[in-house]
Amino acid sequence: MLGKRKAVLIDSGLGIGNVKKLAEEFTRLPITIVNTHSHYDHVAQNYMFSEVAIFDTPSARQVAKNGYSKTDMFHLLADGMLHKPLPGDFDPENYHVPPFNVTWWLKNGDVMDLGDRKLEVMHTPGHSSDSICLLDRNAKLLWTGDTFYTGALYLHLPGSDLDAFISSYEKLIAVYPLYEKLMPSHNEPSVDKAILKEVLEATKDIKAGKGEYTEDIEKATKLRRYDYTLFSIITKTC
Repeated sequence: MLGKRKAVLIDSGLGIGNVKKLAEEFTRLPITIVNTHSHYDHVAQNYMFSEVAIFDTPSARQVAKNGYSKTDMFHLLADGMLHKPLPGDFDPENYHVPPFNVTWWLKNGDVMDLGDRKLEVMHTPGHSSDSICLLDRNAKLLWTGDTFYTGALYLHLPGSDLDAFISSYEKLIAVYPLYEKLMPSHNEPSVDKAILKEVLEATKDIKAGKGEYTEDIEKATKLRRYDYTLFSIITKTC
C-alpha cells in the first residue's frame, strides 16, 4: 500500500525468494512491514526491513526474539508442498526464519498514517492470539490476514480460540458499513464482505455442536473439518 510519505507491505511471506527486492520495484518510499500475525508464513523476511510493526502479545515477542528454526520450517519443503521450482539462490538446507527487530508494537485502535492513507488496527484474535485486521476507511478495504480467506480456516493451532474467533467476527460485523471488500493473505486477492456473516453463523453452529464434519488425525490431535461453499473450518476435539 502506497501513501504520499510511506509505504506498507502487509506481511513478508515464507522467506522463499526476496520480497524486499520485489517491493522496492514498486516504490522508493520507505517501506514498513505490518504483520497480520506472527506465524512463520507471514514474518519470514521481516529481518530484511528496518521498520516492522506487529501486534503486541507474548507469542509475537517470542517469535521476534527467536524466529523459527530449520526444524520448524523444513516441512514446508516436503514433497507435495511446493507448486513451483525453488529459486536458484535459495538454500533449502538453511531454511529458517531469523529473529527480527520490531519498531512498533501495535495496540488495538492504532492508526498508521501513510500520508494520504490511513490504516486502523483491529485486534481480531481467534486464528492466533495476535491476529489483526487492517481497515482503510477511505478506500473501504479490510485486510484480513488469516482471520478470513477462501479455503480452510485454521482454528486448531496453538493459540487458536473458537470463542475469540466468534467475538472477532462480531467485532468486524459491527463496523460492516466501513468496508466493502476483504483483502485476505491467502488465495483470492479480494472477496466481497458478505461472506463474513456466513463464517460467523458457521462458527456459532460449530460452537453449538451443529454442522457436519469429517475427522482426521494430525499427530496426537483429532481434527474436525467443516466444509462450506467457499471456506472450511478446522477445529480440534482434544
